Amino acid sequence: MNNPDFTIRIADSDARPIQDPDPVQLVCGIAGCPSNCCKNSAPIILNPYEVSLICSAAAMPYEDLLDIVETDRANGFPLVMLPRDPVCHFWTSQGCRIYSARPLACRLFPLGRVFDNGRSYIVLPDRNHCGGLVPSPSKTLVEYLREQDTQTQIEMADKWIAFVTEMEALNLPDTPVTSVAFHMLVYSPDTPPSANPQDSPSGPEARFLLRLRTARAKLPAFLKRS
Repeated sequence: MNNPDFTIRIADSDARPIQDPDPVQLVCGIAGCPSNCCKNSAPIILNPYEVSLICSAAAMPYEDLLDIVETDRANGFPLVMLPRDPVCHFWTSQGCRIYSARPLACRLFPLGRVFDNGRSYIVLPDRNHCGGLVPSPSKTLVEYLREQDTQTQIEMADKWIAFVTEMEALNLPDTPVTSVAFHMLVYSPDTPPSANPQDSPSGPEARFLLRLRTARAKLPAFLKRS
């Protein structure tokens, strides 16, 4: 994207995409930050991969996580949202206690990732204010994203978006049973990712991808019978 005048409309304001070689004025870490991204902010919508990382880092079963988050559903899909008002459950005076498992939105903040005409962009929305701003550029965008370990999170987020798009095209019923099925078979890391006990990948990424493959095969037929 080489057009300097190209902007994307976000929440009634225009944001200009940031490119990999562009300088950014950001630092982020557990120490030395007022953690204003963790307080008095809108809930973060979590995808199932992020849910699995949080449950593992917090040594928390999915049912206990549901006592902390807010839930809703849209088009039959559960919405699992991590509240940040007045403060995120995982924030402490020493910083985030699940920092290594923090969601992609936390890793990017105050940057954001938006889609326009099927392509994703990194932007800096005007409404995002960050206490990690530093007075002079110290790194490029690609260096900052690498520092925040975003690559795998972005890859898994894209797999989730593709899965949701496929499921929405099936016009599954927007009913509580649809939501429960997705909670149990897709969101809950406590449920085996496959009906075959021999399918037991150890890594969170492999387990998440197997869960999506299983759901693609099983959920449509199950929900259309319900």
